[in-house]
Amino acid sequence: MNANSISLHRVKNLIRYEWALDKRFYLFGTLGIFMIAFGVFLTVWFNQYVGFTWRSVDYNSVFFGGFAFLSVFGVSQSFIDLREKSSSIRYLTLPASTLEKYLVQVFLRLLLPLTVYPIVFWLGANLSVDVYYFIQHSLLGKTALPEIEKVEVLYLYWIPNASLDIGYWILFGMIVSLPVLMFLGGIFFGKWGFIAMPTAIAIFLMFFIGVYYVLSLLLDPNTFAPGSNFYIEIGNPEVFEGVPLFILVCLILVWTAVFLPFIVTYLKLKEREV
Repeated sequence: MNANSISLHRVKNLIRYEWALDKRFYLFGTLGIFMIAFGVFLTVWFNQYVGFTWRSVDYNSVFFGGFAFLSVFGVSQSFIDLREKSSSIRYLTLPASTLEKYLVQVFLRLLLPLTVYPIVFWLGANLSVDVYYFIQHSLLGKTALPEIEKVEVLYLYWIPNASLDIGYWILFGMIVSLPVLMFLGGIFFGKWGFIAMPTAIAIFLMFFIGVYYVLSLLLDPNTFAPGSNFYIEIGNPEVFEGVPLFILVCLILVWTAVFLPFIVTYLKLKEREV
């Protein structure tokens, strides 16, 4: 079988296989996200005071926190069958090409959770509002209550005070890169991916910042002189008008971290198939 061949019949059977083995993971994971969202917001509502206002855009800080949690502890569970020798042999000998196994993992372990998450978050958050007002109005007889707007899905992805400049695309790329890197960590680090990949990211960031500071010291020793404020100018030099070199490098690195893991993950799976 060609490693890059695709058959819809084999893909369908592979999805059925994955679902038969790991349906509890998907079902309990979805239920868990719903209950966490519902419980967190219901707790928040009962700890607010009269005159407090919660707008639709106020949900997104919690939403992105949950997004990071899902990426680290959910998306990192990619290629779970390759973590034990017995299940690894069974998985690698399945009648499906490398590309088919890769695409099914991308769909089930990366795209599906990130698609289902905002829907489940929306349901849990909005149900908590209904339950809160029901308890306060109908059971406790209270009328003076905080003003709480329900969440709108489109507002979940809204970044406050953001304009579509290069800084926005760096921030957006950082958000997108997290689940993609965690997906890569699942096949590289196995069951310890949820710890090892964040650690690897942190080490890389420290190395990058360290190199930047060392180069700044070499170019301008007064930056770290006694009495200085350790401030480093990142606005110069400019590659283009209004685009400093440092910012451009950050943009390239961030979006490389978005796309490169897809290629590396496929090559790693192909290596295991050999």
